[in-house]
Formats: sequence, C-alpha cells, structure tokens
Amino acid sequence: MFYFLKNFLYRSVLKRPGEKEDDSDEASNHTVLRHRAVDWLYFWLGLSTHLYGATATVLFFLRAGSEWPVLAGLLDAFQEPYLGGLAVYVILKEIEKRRHGRTSQHYGEYFVIAWMGLLFVSTIFILFFAEYHFDAVYKLIITNSLAAVIIYIGGFINRP
Repeated sequence: MFYFLKNFLYRSVLKRPGEKEDDSDEASNHTVLRHRAVDWLYFWLGLSTHLYGATATVLFFLRAGSEWPVLAGLLDAFQEPYLGGLAVYVILKEIEKRRHGRTSQHYGEYFVIAWMGLLFVSTIFILFFAEYHFDAVYKLIITNSLAAVIIYIGGFINRP
C-alpha cells in the first residue's frame, strides 16, 4: 500500500530531485510539486473560496443566518480552513515568483477587493437599515475581510 501511494505521488503530484517536467527545461535539486498539481490545487482553492464568499454574501443580504443556522454554522466551521487556503494560495504564488521567476497565471488578489467591498457595503447596510444587524454572518465578513487584507499585505511586503 505504501509503495502504491508513494508511486502515485511521484507520478502525479511530486517531481523527484533532478527530474524535469515535460513542459520545462529546469530541474530541481529537491522534491517539488509538479506544475499540473499546483494548477489543480489553485483550482480547488479557487472553487472553495468562491463558494465560501458567495455563501457568506447571500446569507448576509438575505438576512438568512438565523433562518439557516446549519449553513451559518458551516461557514463558521470552515472559516479557519478557508483562511488557511488563502494563506496557502499566497505562499504558492510567492514560491512560483521566486523559484521560477515568472508571474502567476492565477489572480487571487481580487479576493481582497471583493472582501473589502463586501465589508464596506455590509457595514453601510448595518448602519443605515434597521433590518440588518450585527450577527454571526457579519462577524464572519469582518474577520475574513480583515484576514484577507492582512494576508495580502504580508505577501505584498515580501514580494521579490
């Protein structure tokens, strides 16, 4: 079983030290992720972050956090993995820039703009419309917005 797993990882996810990828002339002196594996990781991170942000937005503007407590609870439960996914995304982009000397084909910076826009608009709604209240979903919006900005600033300060 261990041999099968190790073999699968080396064929589809990891490159062995000194191995060149089909579309690359560069070889690494240590084990690294294959480009295709990183693209899949970006895809799944992107899909999950889009779903998370869209769900938080819909729950807030429909004022449905208390009507759908299970969904609001799932958002809360997935908050830390979501933020971890954002951090992994930033780390992978920085590695790609530094190691391969090229810009990323994955543009996730707009998540910061989207979260800040959602924070701004939802705060306006909280302040000026009596139907909207400081609830669990708004708390998630604040936390995720500020965390996205902090992660982005950390990546921006450390750019090559």
